[in-house]
This record gives sequence, C-alpha cells and structure tokens, in this order.
Amino acid sequence: MFTRRQTRLLEILLNNVQGVTGTKLAEYLEVSSRTIRNEITEINRAWKNGSIIRSSRQKGYFIEENDIPSVREYFLSEEHGKAADEASQRGWMILGLVLQSGRADIFDIGNVLGLSQPATYKEVSRFQKKLLAEYQCELLQMSGDRIWIENDEVKIRQLLFRIIKNEAPSRNRHYSWFLQTFLMEAFDRMEYDWMVGLVKDYFDGKGVQVSDDGLYMIVSAVYLTIVRNCQNHKVVLPAETKSQEEELAQFFTFLKEQGFALGSGDLLLLEGLFQGFKLTTKEAADSKISDLSILILEDFCHDVMEKYHFDLWQSQSFYDNILNHIEYMMRRMGTGYEAKNPILNEVKKQYPYAYEISMLMVPIVYRYKNCYIQDDEISFIAIFVEHFLENINQKLKAVILSSTRFSINSIVSNWVEANFSNQIDILDMLPKHSLEKYLAEHPVDLVISIMDSFVHPTVAAFRVDGIPNQYTLAAMNALVYKIRMNYRFREIIKEHFNKNTISVYRRKVEFEQVIQELSQALKETDSIYDVDEFVNDVLQREVNYPTFVGDWFMIPHPLVTFAKKTAIGVAVLKEAVRLQGKEIQLIFLLAMERKQNDQIGVLFEFFRHMASDRSAISRLTAVETEEEFVEVLLKVSNSLEIC
Repeated sequence: MFTRRQTRLLEILLNNVQGVTGTKLAEYLEVSSRTIRNEITEINRAWKNGSIIRSSRQKGYFIEENDIPSVREYFLSEEHGKAADEASQRGWMILGLVLQSGRADIFDIGNVLGLSQPATYKEVSRFQKKLLAEYQCELLQMSGDRIWIENDEVKIRQLLFRIIKNEAPSRNRHYSWFLQTFLMEAFDRMEYDWMVGLVKDYFDGKGVQVSDDGLYMIVSAVYLTIVRNCQNHKVVLPAETKSQEEELAQFFTFLKEQGFALGSGDLLLLEGLFQGFKLTTKEAADSKISDLSILILEDFCHDVMEKYHFDLWQSQSFYDNILNHIEYMMRRMGTGYEAKNPILNEVKKQYPYAYEISMLMVPIVYRYKNCYIQDDEISFIAIFVEHFLENINQKLKAVILSSTRFSINSIVSNWVEANFSNQIDILDMLPKHSLEKYLAEHPVDLVISIMDSFVHPTVAAFRVDGIPNQYTLAAMNALVYKIRMNYRFREIIKEHFNKNTISVYRRKVEFEQVIQELSQALKETDSIYDVDEFVNDVLQREVNYPTFVGDWFMIPHPLVTFAKKTAIGVAVLKEAVRLQGKEIQLIFLLAMERKQNDQIGVLFEFFRHMASDRSAISRLTAVETEEEFVEVLLKVSNSLEIC
C-alpha cells in the first residue's frame, strides 16, 4: 500500500511514458528533489516484483514499457483503493462501527482497529475534529467508554452522501470501499456491481452522458439508502411530493420498477443530491438553465469587462460552458452538496490570475443568495477562465515599418500572422517617417522593421532581414518573451512599487500587524480610501479564501474593497510568519482600483513562476533596504523563465 503522494507520483509517470525529470516531479508534488528520490526508493523497495521506476540522464524518471501493464493493474486493484492515509481510514472505520446500532464501546473499537485504549480515544477525538472542520457536523458524541450518534436519519444520510461524494476518487472500488466501511457485512459487492451496470444501461438508453464519478455516486447513494432501510433506519419526512425534475422523476420510477423499496422521504433526500448532477441530454440541459444563473453570469461578464477589460461574451463556447457550470453550482449550493476540487491548490498556484478574475463571482453570488461560494467552486470557474485567457491571450500591439517592395511586406506580415497570431496584433503597416506621429496617438509594444536597422528609445524593435527563417522565429520569440514579461514588468515596478510602501521586518511580527502597517503606508501614498475598511476586508478574505502562492509568500488583497489607485505594499520578513502550516517570508499586499489594468495579469504571472523558485524567495528576503528590494526584484524577474 502506497501513500497518496507515492500513488500520485506513479500516476504522473504512467501518464508521461517519455519520462519526467526529478525537478519537474518535485514541482508537481510541491516537495524537494530529495523527497522525490526518497519516495522513488520506497516505491521500488515496496513493489512486489522488484524495482518499477527507472532513471536515465536523458529521460529522467520513467516506467519501462513492459512494466506499464502491471502499474495500470495496480490502479485498478483493491490495493490502490486503500492507498489513502491510514489515519483517515481509521476515522471512517470508527464511523462505520458506530453506525451499525447508533452506539459503540471504546474497547470494542480499539480491538477492531488494533489500538490501545488511549490511542483509540485519540483517534476518536481527531475524527470528531475532522467532521467538525470539514463537514460542520458534531455527529459523534463520546462520554466515558461510550460513543454514540445523536442526529436523526435525515442528517446521517445527508452526511454520508457528502462524505462519499467528497472522499471517494473517480474509481468504482473507492466508492465500494466506503460503502463496505459504513455498511459492514450488509454490503454485497456483486449486488453493487450489478446495480452499477443496471443504472449505466438506463442512462445509456436515455442518451445521458454521466461521468464516472456521477455514475458511482448515484449508485452508491441508492444502494446506501436501500441497505439503511433494510437495517430499519427509516427516514421520516412530510407527505410524498413529486420531483420537479422530469428526468429525476423518470429515474425514480425506473428504480421502483426494479423492485427497489424507496419511500417518499428517501426520494426527497436522493433528489437533493442528484440535482447537482447533469442527468439530461445536452439539448435538455440547455433548456434547464435558470434565469438566476443567466443573471449571475451576465453580472460576472460585466464586472470582468469593467475591471480587467476581457470580453467574455465574445466566446460563445466559453459562455455556454460556464453558464452550464454555474447552473449546477447554484443547485449544489442550494442542497449543500458543493463540489470538491482535488487540484484546488494546483489551480491557485498555476492559474493565479484566472483565479483572481474568478473571485469577482463571490460578491455577485452573495448579492443574490446571501451566502459565499466555496474556494473549490471558485477554482473550477478559474479553470474555465484560464482556458479563455489562453485562447485570446494578451497580444502585443505592433506596427510594421514597410519596405519599398510590396512582396517583402506581404511575406513578413503573413509570417507574423502565421507564427504569432496569438501573441502579436499587427495594428498597421506604415513608412518610417510616419512612425513618431503614430506612436504619439497609439500605444505600441513592438516595431517590426523590414530591411532596415531601427532603434527606438522607448519601444522595442525587431529587424527582419530578408525572408524569415527558423532563426528569425527563435529571435522573435525571445524578444516577445522579453517584452511581455521582463520589459513590461520593469514598467510595473516603476508604476506600482513605492519604497514608502516596502518594509523590512527584522523582528518577529504578527500577520495582522503587517497588514495594518502596510495598509497605513498605502493610505499615506493616497492609494486607498480607508485603512480600517481595507484591513478588515483583507483579513476576512484570508479566512475564507487564503492567498498563499506556494509555501513561502502570499498576495493578500481585499475581496470587495477597491483602491483609489493600484499599488503594492511589500513586507520582507526576516523571521517568517507561520500561517496554516506555511512559513511565510514575503507578503505582497495588493490594492487594486476598479478599472481595467492588464499589468496586473503580468504581475500574477510573475508570482506564479516565483512560487516554484525557492532561490528567488531567498534573494528577495536577503535584502536589507527598501531600495535594494526593488533592484533585486528586477534581477529576479530577469532570471525567471517566465513564458
């Protein structure tokens, strides 16, 4: 049995047959290269048929082609289903033992788990805290040697549905593991597999394309309901009500026709869960979109346009896909079965700009529903937004200084269009003598000169000699890289970093104190309106939506409070502040005005790359003065491989 990290490492190698370097694996798993080496040694030691992971200088770490089938077999096996953290498994087993009759003896639980009495008390206490922290539930009660459940069957089933939905990965055997743990000897694997096939055939016949997770969760919920009923744990709810969803009503009718004993209360609870799944054909799903979802998306598109100047309406596919997601997101919020994103932290680290744009959804939903959406749901929206940003990109504005030969002009303009359509927007083609007048009237990032050397004091220039070739392509890519990140980042530093809002803390300080003092500095530079309002919003945001980027720095900023002008406060912490298990050494406090500013996107891109470079953090935290910080920041931006 492997740990989660070891299993994830195997999965990465299985999906990258060409090999992965140790550095990349360390970046993916957010650990050191030394940890990767240790984990691989442990996997090879524990693998039943000998070493499975090989290495070479050319490929890095990889799995031999003839070993791949055995690794795939592992992922389909029961053994893989037990790869979760052992302590977490003990908690679910404790819950399963108590569920049988509603109470259990601490000694009996210890005997089953093979734990001493003190260790059993500790495990129960730890699991109680987990339920409270992650599920806001005080299901298990403990006094003396007795443990019992006080909640009624409605709350118990809703909790079990949520646990299975959140904790079981998208593999059938993981769902069955939870069912076996909660139902003990009442669980019949053959019966469960038969039901999976039955429900799958029903959806196939209806033309409903349900995900693996959706299929296994639906079957697991129905199976758990039936078994709990057989164990005389009945649900008592008001008189029978017909499902408002036609597709759900048909599905429930189908289940009853198979002889499954499901009462009106059972169906009402199942409907609350199933409303968050797409159980319709695509055509039918489009017709189920509510007016509220459309209103929320329209407000979101408007706010994104106003603040970031991205026209989300221009992509119909993006609009349709995210509208469908919002519809089911709102349903999940209404029923309490919100989705968990297993790559939440990876999304926040890899797509910080898209995540920040997606945060505009928070006040919109609160305005209509008077509640906050979870961080996981925001990260799902960020994935949609990142896809949109990648498609449209932030193009550099360029002009071409034309040659006297029309054919050469045509070759160069077509070459730029063919190779840089996602990076460069050609505004115009004009003679050299018209350039200064054009630059005075239009913002331009790049001047492309044909057959003539050209140097401009403020605008980057690129010379194309004759017919472009592979060397021209490489040189242009290098210049685009420099303009988009390094050159433009210098402008950001000049505009938004002020030595009066940079502080070097040589003594131990609290996070709240840093935010208070940086906010006061932003106020003194006339960047924000009110210090108290700004500080409170920043601290409140950190409670629900932490702004960690990697393990060493964070970018706190308000959720709804906008600034007079965009500015950045910086805290260099010689003694790290410990927050949620992370040792924070750098804090970038962002104050953003409510208007379009694409430079913020460049800044977030810089933060994303800096999160993966421990040496960059070390260089910045080693500075002794505010002026030195700005100098080192420029050098760090030049050294990072930002693309």
